[in-house]
Amino acid sequence: MTQQDGKARKLNKYWIFAILAAVVLAGIGIFLKVQPNQDVDSGISQTTSTIRRGDLRLSAIGSGTLISAVEVKLAFENRGIVEEILVEVGDEVSEGQILVVLDDEDLQKILDLAEGNLRELTSDVAVSSAALELAEAQKAVLSAESELKFLISPYVYKAEIRLREAELDLQNAIQDAALTSSDEAEGRVLEAKYAAENAALSLELNWQIYEEEYVPDMFNFPWRDRFGFKHNFYAPPSEIEVAVVWAELAASKARVEEAKSYLAALIEGVIPENASGAQLTALEKAGEAVIDAQEKLAASRLEAPFAGMVLKLDLQVLDTVNTNPVLTIVQLEPITIEVSFDEGDWSLVKVGNPVEVVFDSLPEKSYRGQIVFVDPSLQINQKTTAVSALVELDISTTGWADLPLGSAASVEVIAGEVKNAVLLPVEALQEEQGSKGVVILMKNGEVTQQSVELGLRDVIYVEVTDGLAAGDVVVIGNVEY
Repeated sequence: MTQQDGKARKLNKYWIFAILAAVVLAGIGIFLKVQPNQDVDSGISQTTSTIRRGDLRLSAIGSGTLISAVEVKLAFENRGIVEEILVEVGDEVSEGQILVVLDDEDLQKILDLAEGNLRELTSDVAVSSAALELAEAQKAVLSAESELKFLISPYVYKAEIRLREAELDLQNAIQDAALTSSDEAEGRVLEAKYAAENAALSLELNWQIYEEEYVPDMFNFPWRDRFGFKHNFYAPPSEIEVAVVWAELAASKARVEEAKSYLAALIEGVIPENASGAQLTALEKAGEAVIDAQEKLAASRLEAPFAGMVLKLDLQVLDTVNTNPVLTIVQLEPITIEVSFDEGDWSLVKVGNPVEVVFDSLPEKSYRGQIVFVDPSLQINQKTTAVSALVELDISTTGWADLPLGSAASVEVIAGEVKNAVLLPVEALQEEQGSKGVVILMKNGEVTQQSVELGLRDVIYVEVTDGLAAGDVVVIGNVEY
């Protein structure tokens, strides 16, 4: 072995020791770099985070479909044959516009007949006849009153009327008091009772005068016997005779009221409330027949209930239709989307929350809107559950691209959002109770507890409304202090 070979082996040995030393030192450096420094006295990990400002949004993503704001399926009320179709699918229609017409020849004949019958009942001749009937009924009332005054005397008749009126007032006062319990109502009952008692006493006195004075004067039929002696014979009307005239008076008064109501209905065209009578009944039925015929004729024309667009049309001319839907009309505004969200996002999907919408067929444009309805029940479909909601878009500034119904969209509901907020990593919270929390603040190599006010949060960050500022350094992880 030469001297040169010995030197080479010696150099190789030094290189091996040098490489080993470098590896050891690098390992120590890496260990010191990775291993967190710990304060033996405080037990606080030195893993930290610097507080920064940023935007925070609490949201959920759902899938939606463009639907009509209002959709109504129209049908005829009665069976018929289609005579004319005035619209096509896709047509814009206005409220009240006639869409489809059925053959209405028979319905028009029925209406003409009903209107003719009503005209006959309300003609000038019918009005004159009603006025004559009223006059005759009023004359019958006067005749019955006159006969009663003769049979029972004018003063008994007057006392009898006053007693009947007082008894009616008492009955009404008692009924009112039963419905409204008050001192005032009870007072009216006492007053009515007193008036009825006085009227009864007055009638009794007048009947006494009737027996003592009126009967001898008016119903005395004297006669002489065969010996020439004069005898008095008193023959006042019987109770039955008087009752018959009272009944005639009541019937005449009822006919007067019916005749008045009937005449008023003929002249004014309105049947008074609570009116009765055969003539009024016939007039009312005639009017109802006209209205019924008019409604059936109108029902032979299918009208648009609102301004919108014809979506479906399931009939042709000469088709026989029944009461099944034949036409669908929709209202496209406000622009409405039916959206499904994951069940776990239930707390974020609330009426009034804003949304951002991007349609699959128009990915370069975003629309804004808000949730207007949330189904209170979860939708179960193939063993999955979802939250169903309706969204309305605000197109006042963005305009609308007239996308077809059924267009798919991605919908982000924004449950909360803050801009340029102080953001704290959630894992930096050492304690938390409601909107308050505690963090470990590191400043100039020292650590202190810091109380903070908390706001909006997601799974990573929480907004700090008070207690921290951008640039502060907080300790991450569990800390014993």
